[in-house]
Amino acid sequence: MLQWGTSYLTDKGFDESRLTTELLLAHVLQCKRIDLYTKFDKPLSDIELGVFKEIFKRRLAHEPLQYIIGETEFMGLKFFVDQRVLIPRPETEMLIEAAAKICSQSFADQPQIRILDIGTGSGCIAVSCAKMIPTAAVQAIEKSAGALEIAKRNAAENNVSDRIEFTECDVLQIQSRDFIDGFHLVLSNPPYISRQNFDGLAPEIRDYEPRFSLTDDGDGLSFYRLFSSAMRPLLKDNGMILVEHAFDQAEKVESIFCAEGWRRIEKFKDYSGHFRCLAAAVSEER
Repeated sequence: MLQWGTSYLTDKGFDESRLTTELLLAHVLQCKRIDLYTKFDKPLSDIELGVFKEIFKRRLAHEPLQYIIGETEFMGLKFFVDQRVLIPRPETEMLIEAAAKICSQSFADQPQIRILDIGTGSGCIAVSCAKMIPTAAVQAIEKSAGALEIAKRNAAENNVSDRIEFTECDVLQIQSRDFIDGFHLVLSNPPYISRQNFDGLAPEIRDYEPRFSLTDDGDGLSFYRLFSSAMRPLLKDNGMILVEHAFDQAEKVESIFCAEGWRRIEKFKDYSGHFRCLAAAVSEER
């Protein structure tokens, strides 16, 4: 089955055919990938074979592997995912690393660092911050009730439920919520794909992941304009905002925040050498 699945996916033009087949088969057999090789001659039962063929068909229809097996890894942690949430990307790990750096440099003297995660989705940002920043108290907001269910499950899975408060809230109504204020750091990985570019996405993304988490149905910059104008009142006097953006949006996002008078702009590169995150401060003082 490993050989057949790998060959079939390769012929159909799929990348990482061997890895995909291994993960699907390991999921069906409820075993680790290494067990596929230590028990290489194990025959599949009719039930196992039937299940494998069903989920293999789902992958052939370009459904993301993470949705099929129901989980993924981010920052070395396990996260449950389904079609209610965006699949965590390796690029977003840079956002977490930048957040940890900012907290250690600017807020190390604080007994508690208050962090706001806007559009938490799977909870990967909120959960990872709670794991990496010992003094973090995270407020995570999300407009989708279904996504919040997943985020709460992931917080419990990673033993940080007591450090994160999840609230159903649309960012467009954020200023009307009285619990939203006094944060040291605001984080977000907003929808930044433009309407023009959305149709050109891979079918795994375009046809399966939640559209509202991917695109603003505009030029891809709508949320940065909103954040630059609306976030300052939510932050403490020395507070900061940290956002992820597309690999080619750094200059435009920086211009948006500069135009609104934000200070101490700092940009962070991903592992491919592209600027993918931008931090900005309320004031010049640290």
